[in-house]
Amino acid sequence: MKIRNLIKDSLFAKSFNLAKSNPGKVGLMVLFDISFLASFYYILPLLLSYTAGAVLWPQSGAFIYAYLLFDFIYRLLQIFVYSFFKYSVLDFIKSLFQKTEFSFRRLGQFYLLNIILIFPLFITFNFVLGGIKEAYRPYFFIITGIPIFLFLYAILSLAHSFFNEGNSLKNSLRKSFSLTFGNMKSYRETIGAIILAFLVLGLLFLIAGYLIRVSTSGNYLLYLKAYAYFKTSAIIIVNAVIYFIILINRILFYSAAREAK
Repeated sequence: MKIRNLIKDSLFAKSFNLAKSNPGKVGLMVLFDISFLASFYYILPLLLSYTAGAVLWPQSGAFIYAYLLFDFIYRLLQIFVYSFFKYSVLDFIKSLFQKTEFSFRRLGQFYLLNIILIFPLFITFNFVLGGIKEAYRPYFFIITGIPIFLFLYAILSLAHSFFNEGNSLKNSLRKSFSLTFGNMKSYRETIGAIILAFLVLGLLFLIAGYLIRVSTSGNYLLYLKAYAYFKTSAIIIVNAVIYFIILINRILFYSAAREAK
């Protein structure tokens, strides 16, 4: 009973209930996320391909500098697209707690906030990863990349929330680092929710895989067909669970920022 009450009173559960009670606003968040993915993974690469083909690249030693400048501008454009959609989604999240009036007045500062947080770590991590032998890169990523990503995820989410609550760029950064590396209860809940979700999924996939193997043991072709469907379904389910956790965590981090301000 104590564990049940603990889960029920957790910030993750409260964030889930808040999302469940506002399906229209959550639907708009999902719509903006779909638009972001389409822009980031389809429209931007097409724009990159078209622009790269139209540019008159230098044939001398200046080519590498032109390429690096082009790549730098493209990364800035990626961050801007991310900033534009996230800025809009944050207004939907804020509207769950209070009445809001949307404006792009602070979009430029929000863009700068993301550049400050994302760019240095991205450049440093890729530089370090490039100096490691390819055979050891997956281990390096698991040991260092995942913890760094989780901390950056918390810092970024909190900084966005503080900023959208009216804090200055400097205060948003200061408060997000302070809360992430301090006594941040909601961050522990977030990690716990992620670990629990994947443990449950892993167990279900193991059981499903075992049942498929047993039920199709006498027909190899049927096994291959069933396994192909199982693999596709597993990928869809995992992506759906990850997105669901991210969606709820946005509200969770926003709640944490509101409580901490």
